Amino acid sequence: MKTNRTVIVQCRLSSTRLQGKALKILGDKTIFEWVLASMKKVRADSYYVATDEDSYEKLAPLCKKAGFHCFKGSLEDVLKRFADLLDTIKTKTVIRATADNPFLFYEAAEESVELFEEKNKGKSHCDYLTYKGLPHGSGVEIFSADSIKKAAKETDNPYDHEHVGPALYNHRDKYICEFVEAPRRFRHPELRTTIDTYSDYIHAISIVKYVGLKSEPYTTEQIIEACKSNSVKYPVVLVPSVVKGHGTGHLRRCLGAAIKNNFFVYIPQDKTLSETDKIVEEYLEKGLDSNQIITSLPDKTFPPIMITDTFELTQKQLKEFSENKSLISIDESSSYSDYCDYLLDIIPSYNCLRKANRFDTSFITKPAKVKQEKCNSVKNILICLGGEDPAGFTIPASKAFTKSFPQSKITAIVSGNENSYEKCFSESEKKNIEIVKPIPNLRDNLYKYDLVVTHYGLTAFESVYAGCGVILLPTTKLHKKLAEKYDFAFIGDEKITEDAVKKVFNSENLYPKLNIKGDSLSLGDFLKDISKGTRIECPVCGKKASKLSPVVARNEKRTYRRCAECGMIYLSYSIDEEKKYQKSYFFEDYKKQYGKTYKEDFQSIKKQGLRRIGIIKSIEKDLKDKTILDIGCAYGPFLSAALDSKMIPFGTDISSEAIDYVQSELKIPAACSAYPDINVAEEFGIAQFDVLTMWYVIEHFKDLDSVLRKTSSIVRKNGIFAFSTPSGEGVSAKSDKDNFFEISPSDHYTVWEPSRCGSILKKYGFKIEKIVSTGHHPERFPSIKKSGAKPGSLQWKMIENISHINKLGDTVEIYCKRVGK
Repeated sequence: MKTNRTVIVQCRLSSTRLQGKALKILGDKTIFEWVLASMKKVRADSYYVATDEDSYEKLAPLCKKAGFHCFKGSLEDVLKRFADLLDTIKTKTVIRATADNPFLFYEAAEESVELFEEKNKGKSHCDYLTYKGLPHGSGVEIFSADSIKKAAKETDNPYDHEHVGPALYNHRDKYICEFVEAPRRFRHPELRTTIDTYSDYIHAISIVKYVGLKSEPYTTEQIIEACKSNSVKYPVVLVPSVVKGHGTGHLRRCLGAAIKNNFFVYIPQDKTLSETDKIVEEYLEKGLDSNQIITSLPDKTFPPIMITDTFELTQKQLKEFSENKSLISIDESSSYSDYCDYLLDIIPSYNCLRKANRFDTSFITKPAKVKQEKCNSVKNILICLGGEDPAGFTIPASKAFTKSFPQSKITAIVSGNENSYEKCFSESEKKNIEIVKPIPNLRDNLYKYDLVVTHYGLTAFESVYAGCGVILLPTTKLHKKLAEKYDFAFIGDEKITEDAVKKVFNSENLYPKLNIKGDSLSLGDFLKDISKGTRIECPVCGKKASKLSPVVARNEKRTYRRCAECGMIYLSYSIDEEKKYQKSYFFEDYKKQYGKTYKEDFQSIKKQGLRRIGIIKSIEKDLKDKTILDIGCAYGPFLSAALDSKMIPFGTDISSEAIDYVQSELKIPAACSAYPDINVAEEFGIAQFDVLTMWYVIEHFKDLDSVLRKTSSIVRKNGIFAFSTPSGEGVSAKSDKDNFFEISPSDHYTVWEPSRCGSILKKYGFKIEKIVSTGHHPERFPSIKKSGAKPGSLQWKMIENISHINKLGDTVEIYCKRVGK
């Protein structure tokens, strides 16, 4: 059926920002082919590619394959190129697309051309039409063939000739141009799908990895879903060490983790490890996509999640990595580890000055085959000192072990020319020694050897898991310390001689006692999980801190820092899912922690509320008919206490079930609204309150600055602001800091320390009137734990008094007045 339409795809290969981008591979075809496939879905009589003479030869075969004609014209004068093409064909309507947009909304293109044709029926007329509001790179332009030919003759504006559409819509005195709001289905102006830069290209690869390869072009919904997914918005980039002297284990670990999880692996073009290309080829054969190897990082338009496996971060790398979505490091041993949001230790480090979030040797992939028992005699010895052998120990070690084990076969792995090594051995030595290139899949071949001679690293642990005897050589001072610390047999300061070998062979640590039970855990799966974590700035200061905020605690799911600006301890990285404060929070979750539901605990909570109102009264004196707003009021026990105290209570909470109860059962005004977003004047008809309270709520805010500013604005001058929160200076925090942060709820974003509260609250116009230490637990004191003293005993009472006197309660209540701002 004739349509009187022509699809024209504009393409040139001389792009300066991303050279030859149209021919870059995306999945199983070029970007150019993705565009042609999409535009072929739009109904038309003919399909053309308008290119320049230099690009024609490379594009013509691809055009023919896709069912497109290829037309060559002016390189710089794109408008003339289009007009010259249109002079060769008879058509009424042109649908224009560009070849750097592989994710075109062909459904939107079809709808927009139909709308254009509708507007040209009868006496009505339209020269140009496009949908506005589509993702940048997913739209097309529709225009009249006659109009564009006419415009090409009329305009001498260089910009008009560099493009096509501007020749019409920049001259609306002559041409009717419409920018139509796209239907809701297509309207996503915040998204970007074009490919102008290298970062865009990585983004496009991520989209293909997310959706998967399809025989048909992607639908609108598939593209939108991919663009909104975290894995596309924030690509995961692994950074292995490829530095001479660091071995090949880091690179192999990253390439292995990347295969299954579609991570990118960043290998700069100035790589220095000679084995890199060979190892990459090895993993390409195992299923790694060549698109996953990148030589530059995406920019801030798509900030990646950086996962480093570099042995030691450098200042240059920090500058390059730290401003991205997050920074995760494996076996990081530099002095910059505080910059890392998350630390995973797999091979134990000598550096004990910092704690990792998780330490687990189970992420070492265990060999598929294991020696069933220790050998009585050593028949086969493997000498493996890394691809580069930076210390040059392969030759002296081979000679020494040949003398010590003259009946054994010695296999020495080298990365260079085998012949150059063989020249170093006498004819008699050569009988025992075999010089070989790196062994593919060495891990699963280790069981063949009775003894493995290596340095501290991945091969050493894999050899232990394979059941081999292991002797380590001190390739660096650090390696020597590590070998000693983790009970490996090693040759220390002495030279690698026959006597030194015999001495170490008799070591009781020849077979190190490592925990080798259980299957290996998947490193790739774990990295995928922790990469979903969230980096959080200080809730008070945001990004204001000019210096690094030091880490105060790490555990398996979270990292805590002390803000360098205000001193607040805050949750800086979390892999926990965000909690929802619905009915289950007040019933099932609350019951798990306290043994009863929130409603069942109503009266005891209300009793605490009456005590707190008594403290407020000691500051404010007369509370009768004073207004009080309770933020996070839950089912209203404190509001009920305030009502009993002749105050005028109001409440707000984000749980609709809780607010329904407060309104219907307690008959107290309450709003289901998030704080600080609530407009109290609209909700309650009151602009400022005499008292505002937050009981175990303040620690739940990610943006505490907005909360405290709002609080300062709706508490009258000399009014009271009171809150309670876990104390960072209680006995639990002081006696067992790691456990304190381990059991801290995942939705607590700040840890308040009474001694620092004043300086933080002062910024918002509040002056502390009273601090009450609560939650005293003698059983949490080390002395009670050790002695087992019971409640009521003399020691118990003494510790309880000490706790009260020194304000060592695990919770704290802060009562302050608004005196400024």
